[in-house]
Amino acid sequence: MIEKIDISNYALIDQTEVILEKGFSVITGETGAGKSILLGAIGLTLGQRADASVIRDKSRKCVVEIEYNVSRYCLQEWFEEHDLDYTECVAVRREITTEGKSRCFINDTPVNNKLLKEFGNFMIDIHSQHQSLLVGKPEYQTEILDAFCGNAALLSRYNALYQKYRRWSVELQELKSRAADIEKEGDYLRFQFNQLDKAHLKNGEKEELEQELSLLTNAESIKSALANVTWNLRDTEHSVTEILKGVRNVLAGVEHSMHEAEEYRQRLDSVLIELNDLADEAERKAEGVEYNAGRIEEINGRLNVIYDLLFKYKVESVAELTVEREQLRTKLDRMEGGNEEIERMEKQLKEVTGQLKGLAAEIHRVRAGAVGKLCEEMKHLLMELGIRHAEFVVDLLPLEHFTPCGCDDVRFLFAANKNQQPGEIAKVASGGEISRVMLALKYVLSGTKQLPVIVFDEIDTGLSGEVAHKMAEIMREMAGRMQVISISHLPQIAAAGNCHFKVYKEDNSEATVSRIRKLESGERVREIAGMISGKEITPAALEAAESLLA
Repeated sequence: MIEKIDISNYALIDQTEVILEKGFSVITGETGAGKSILLGAIGLTLGQRADASVIRDKSRKCVVEIEYNVSRYCLQEWFEEHDLDYTECVAVRREITTEGKSRCFINDTPVNNKLLKEFGNFMIDIHSQHQSLLVGKPEYQTEILDAFCGNAALLSRYNALYQKYRRWSVELQELKSRAADIEKEGDYLRFQFNQLDKAHLKNGEKEELEQELSLLTNAESIKSALANVTWNLRDTEHSVTEILKGVRNVLAGVEHSMHEAEEYRQRLDSVLIELNDLADEAERKAEGVEYNAGRIEEINGRLNVIYDLLFKYKVESVAELTVEREQLRTKLDRMEGGNEEIERMEKQLKEVTGQLKGLAAEIHRVRAGAVGKLCEEMKHLLMELGIRHAEFVVDLLPLEHFTPCGCDDVRFLFAANKNQQPGEIAKVASGGEISRVMLALKYVLSGTKQLPVIVFDEIDTGLSGEVAHKMAEIMREMAGRMQVISISHLPQIAAAGNCHFKVYKEDNSEATVSRIRKLESGERVREIAGMISGKEITPAALEAAESLLA
């Protein structure tokens, strides 16, 4: 249950603290006083979206904190699973910074918004006018039926298998589609692979061949240049080496009178050795360079094969062609092994389909067994809520395919008038009737679903008289099983609460703010009397208020 709500700097609320009690609490106040603002603040702690626009004073952050007592709800395992400190009193806090950034905490440990929502789903069910529209949706109706008949464990097992079934179905379809596509282009892929494979490509081959071709094509020029090198360095009468030998001898003649001369001579000796080696190498290289028309033709043929492949596959190098060849090999291998993978996946899918069918049949059996009891309880409650000829029917139709919650199409059908054929709630029920149907459903579920807190946001809109009295009784009865909070404009419901809060606006020196405070017994009488008679509280209204409270 909620023990305390602290709200700071949210919309019209500057700072407020609400201490709640067990049982049935009612919140009243004039339209626009800030009751919906209070709900919005609570919604922040349930993971609802928020931004900087909710901040009242833009110079400081907005903080909403709710303290829960969770001692009766077996949440230790959930806290351990998410590495959170478990205590019987749990504080959930949401902060919105002035920049609009949001921070969430559970027992002062930062958590993400998803975890905040998950914890909120354990704690609070907020019923608003918007939620009344959900009762016409088949998914919501299925959820209610499953909650009533206690299908949670079965559905958990079913959903785990269903996720596998969905994932494997998609994977199998992709495998088959890919296999079909590969089969269509299989011949072309084999042709491409064979073409590249037969080319026997080697990395760096193109550059080596281009270099050899350049050498062969320019053989005469190269041979002449090399011969010229040998001639001028060594063979001519006035060759470079002969000139340097003369210089060397001159230096040798002055070594005894100039100590640097020996060093110069030694350096010249090294140069002469290097030049002679260069002349010999050029001579040998020139002898090996010969114009070879056959080899040129062979190289040109090989290069043409490589150039054609580069152009065809739109790549720049032989290395990229080898990568392309290996990719083709992988595709062909996958095509060869694709059928085996498809057979394996089909076998897996067949097994999980059989298991799903078995669980879906069990879920259907449990649902079918609960339908009669749900209809009986709903009809009884709706008649007590003033719909004298109420009919409530649950259609449970088998489906040929799996859904996230079984193989059933669940439809709630309703009729409010005598001899009226039951139809879909959203089509045949008025707004007041839908509110009563929702209250009846919540009441029925409160006996089976362990939920600490339920909040009714003006579920009584459009109702009055004896129906309002009965609605108040139902809420009080629910409050024996959980904490019930009702925002209401009806005096009958306001009087039924064991704890009464009033929301009102107040002007201070700077702005208008919303306040909320608990009413004492005398204040409750005047508040309820005001709800009965309006602005001017009459003695008759006071008497009626005291009667309601009694």
